[in-house]
Amino acid sequence: MANIINYAESELSDFNRKPFHSVDSLIFSKFSYIGLSSFVPGLVPGKTLPTIGSLLKAEHFREMFSHVWDEENSLRLLFAMAASPRYRNLTLGFYREEQDCILEKQFSAVTIFLNENTAYIAFRGTDATLVGWKEDFNMAFKYPVPSQEEAVRYVEEVAANFKGKLLLGGHSKGGNLAVYVYAKLNRQLKDRVLKVYSHDGPGFKENALDTLELESSQKIVEKTVPQSSVIGMLLESQEQFSIVKSNRTGLLQHDPFSWVVEGDHFVFVERLTKNAKYMDKSLHNWLEAVSDEEREHFVNALYSVLDTGDTQNIKQIGSEWQRNIPLMMGRVRNLDEDSRFLIHKMLKTMASSALKSITEKGG
Repeated sequence: MANIINYAESELSDFNRKPFHSVDSLIFSKFSYIGLSSFVPGLVPGKTLPTIGSLLKAEHFREMFSHVWDEENSLRLLFAMAASPRYRNLTLGFYREEQDCILEKQFSAVTIFLNENTAYIAFRGTDATLVGWKEDFNMAFKYPVPSQEEAVRYVEEVAANFKGKLLLGGHSKGGNLAVYVYAKLNRQLKDRVLKVYSHDGPGFKENALDTLELESSQKIVEKTVPQSSVIGMLLESQEQFSIVKSNRTGLLQHDPFSWVVEGDHFVFVERLTKNAKYMDKSLHNWLEAVSDEEREHFVNALYSVLDTGDTQNIKQIGSEWQRNIPLMMGRVRNLDEDSRFLIHKMLKTMASSALKSITEKGG
């Protein structure tokens, strides 16, 4: 079954011959995970902008892929884009990458110019950094999180320097940022946005967006999730969505490389899997059962266990498990009594929520 890499390798038509579509959006969303600080300027007027085809420099690969989950397929995608007449001559600008452990913020975005009149702003989703994961967890009790506010500022700055039409999009947290930005833009900037793409992006905390903001977003947002979506179904306020066939199972379907492409479009299915619906209901029941304060305490306690000092990357935890597992077990034992009690309570509440979900769907 073909995926976005196969599409990038085989598509020869540029955007004048074949208009932009949702498969392109997922490709750009996945492309945004690549570190581009050595190539792409920030908000610096007058600089010569690099093309996607100019990024193939092996001496930078370590830097470019250090926080990318699937380095092998990400590199394949980059090679395919750099070779393709559809993508290789597109220019890149306004690159921004920020990590702030104090603010618990992980943000990155890049603007891809389709032509002189249209640009796609790609927001990076959660990378492999611990601070990125922490900010995602914070969405369960905090609104807005720093990357959401930064995303609005970013689009306003790009729009002030580029007068054309805009497309917004991202995968995972990047999709959430794209929807949030559109909801918060003023009417003048909203009118310049052609489409918003959220690829398995989580929803929003209850009452995070008011009714008018949600309604305005629904009209222009295209949300896609895989059959067994978990991430894209998180939190209470959800956009309407279409369901894409994946060649993997469970949580692994969150990987964009698993989404099935046929020709120049996704292969869609009618409904989520039973397991996805069950997981969604379980998480919803759990969130209903605990307060924002309990969610925050739980997330902070969990993060303190994962943060083993010099480990800043989730991938390191697995690759150095012989060192890190004993450290994390020790951190659990050293948690204060209230934190240990809360973790026990939250896990017990999760189990109860799962049981409730089974009962509600009739076993």
